[in-house]
Amino acid sequence: MSDKCSILGVWLIERGSGRNIVSRAYSEAVKLDMDLIAPFLSATHTFIDKASNETLRTIDTETNRYVWEANEHLLFVMVVSKAARLGHMRFLLEYAMEEFMTNQVPADTDIGSMLKKWHGTPSKFKEFGNFVDELVMQYEVTDEVLVAGKSMDCLEVYSHLFRGIMRVKTAKSKKNKIVATMKTYLEPLLDRYPFLSQAPVDEAGIEVLQIDINTVPYHHLRDALEELLRLLAKVTRETVTPKVYRDMIFEHVMVYVKRDIKRLQTYAILDDVVRYLF
Repeated sequence: MSDKCSILGVWLIERGSGRNIVSRAYSEAVKLDMDLIAPFLSATHTFIDKASNETLRTIDTETNRYVWEANEHLLFVMVVSKAARLGHMRFLLEYAMEEFMTNQVPADTDIGSMLKKWHGTPSKFKEFGNFVDELVMQYEVTDEVLVAGKSMDCLEVYSHLFRGIMRVKTAKSKKNKIVATMKTYLEPLLDRYPFLSQAPVDEAGIEVLQIDINTVPYHHLRDALEELLRLLAKVTRETVTPKVYRDMIFEHVMVYVKRDIKRLQTYAILDDVVRYLF
C-alpha cells in the first residue's frame, strides 16, 4: 500500500447502540482506540440528524475529512485525506455497505434481528473486515500495472464523452468554430500538460487515446482530461443554441453515461459530467 494513504480509517457501526462492528486504521494518524471513537461517531450522526433534520454526509477537520453512509441500522464512516476525491470515497462506502447487507445478513433473517442476537464479538464479522481491507488495498495500490489500467480506463471514458459532445447536431461551420476555438484554448494548456500535443482535436472529438500513458502520471492525466471536458462543454454551449446543446447531452452523452455508469462512478468521473455539462 502507498505511503501516502487516501483512506486513513474505516468504521462500520450499529446505529442504535454505537457498537463497533468492524474498524480499521490504515494510518498512524488514526491509530487511537477504535472502539472508543465509534460511539462518538454514532452520537455525532444522531445529533446532526435530529438537531438539523439533515443527513450527515461529511465533516471536515483541520487535516482530514469524515465521509458517512447510513441506512436504518448501520453507519459506515471513512476518514480520508482532504486530497481524496469525495465521489470515489462515497462509491466505495456504498459498495461496501451493499456487500455487507448482501453477504453478511443470513437469508432467513434481517439486519435488525441479526444485530439483536450479536453479542459484540469482533470475530463475528472478521470476513467482512478482510473484505474492507482488500477493497482499500485495491484502491491505494499504486504499482505501474494498476496505474496503467486506471489511465487507460479514464482515456476511454473521456474519449467517449468528447465524441458524444461533438455529435452535436449543428451546421458544419459551427462544428468548425468549436474545433478552432478548442485549439486556441489548448495552446496555453500545453505548458502544464505537454502530452496534450498528442491529442488532436477534430470534428469527431479529442483523440486522447493517442496519449502515451507510460509517460504521464495518472493524477496529472486526470487533471488534464477534466480540464478538456470543462472547456469543450463551455465552447459547445456558447456556440450552439440551448435546445441543440440539451438534445446532444440527452441523445448522445447521457446514453453513454448510463451504459458505463459503474466505471464513471469508480473513477469519480460522474462528478465531472454533472459539474461541467449541466
